[in-house]
Amino acid sequence: MKVPLRYQILLLAMTTFVAGANEYILAGILDLVAPGLGAPVALTGQLITLYAFVYGLCVPVVVALTSHIGRRKVMVTAMLFYALASLSTLLVRDFWTFVPVRILQALSGGTAVVTALSTAASLAGPQRQGRAIATVIMGFTASLIVAVPVGREIALRFGWHAVFPLVGLLSLIVASSQRFVLPALSPAAAIPLRAQLAFLRRPAVLAGLMVTVLWMAGYVMTYSFLTPYLIGVQHLDGASISPLLLAFGVASLAGSRFGGSRTDRHGYHATLVASKLLQAVCLLALPLAAWLWPSGSLCGAAFVLVMWSATAWAAGPAQQIRAAALVPEARGVLVGLNQSGMQLGIALGTALGGMATQVLGLAGLPWLSAVLSLGSLALMGFCRRLTGPVPALQ
Repeated sequence: MKVPLRYQILLLAMTTFVAGANEYILAGILDLVAPGLGAPVALTGQLITLYAFVYGLCVPVVVALTSHIGRRKVMVTAMLFYALASLSTLLVRDFWTFVPVRILQALSGGTAVVTALSTAASLAGPQRQGRAIATVIMGFTASLIVAVPVGREIALRFGWHAVFPLVGLLSLIVASSQRFVLPALSPAAAIPLRAQLAFLRRPAVLAGLMVTVLWMAGYVMTYSFLTPYLIGVQHLDGASISPLLLAFGVASLAGSRFGGSRTDRHGYHATLVASKLLQAVCLLALPLAAWLWPSGSLCGAAFVLVMWSATAWAAGPAQQIRAAALVPEARGVLVGLNQSGMQLGIALGTALGGMATQVLGLAGLPWLSAVLSLGSLALMGFCRRLTGPVPALQ
């Protein structure tokens, strides 16, 4: 019996939820993991950079090498390896034993995500691809809503070693569901790795992906260090962090959904311009909130964070559609490259954020994030003037 499309898309969203959990959870429990590894927070934060760096550079190679295999089989296998990596965190005792685990998490989780996104676009067709991709991206935002605050509460009560194995168990459930819910999907378009990398020699493609890199770097520069920022700069009580992260995640979910619908109605360009501008405004408002309430205001910080989260994630679906439209005949490849761009942006933003905290302190992070967000918008405008509008996908 054929499973309705909406359930297939929801399962793909569940795939990205589980794959996003390990990456995002670490940002929410950074202050708890660092003492457990015997490493400073700035160094422990580079485990986020490592995950993103491996994802961004190596996942396209894995996707190319598995392009002759059915996509359902690729996703199931990737999630099984992801479960193995998550369960392996039980053996982690210091920073360096965590490194190979993060590498395996990035390779397997990234492969599952890229395959899920390209599959969603293919299953939904051109008229609903914005909403389909938005739904799958909502898996990432659901990680912010559920995985980060819940993961923090579990870590506070049972220790951080208890968090990642739970993600491994979820991975096994998702892999089993994929086997029975998804159709026997045909292999992705057989484009050799050399031909895929050749796309990067096209100025429009390279510049278009750099838009993604700057946008995501601006987001994660502050987000990766959000917990210590809220405690050290906004002077919030540690007990208020989990509900605040929950509100942040709910806003990201709403923003992603709104961004997908707006992209289908008004196109990706208008959506991206509005969301990037508003994201920069919200980032600039964060230091203002700390100035207005020097002793800490949960309501003030929550309002700004909710608006920032919603506007930032509203750009996600539009960014994916824009990237895929750069080379319509190879949209699956461009979706994968755009995911790599996002991860390289995460690596860049986290690395720069770690250095900035040493030089400028945590208080300077939102200012730098706003600069990168506006830089992404400026580069997008430059590309549009240089090459003309990117045509919509048909």
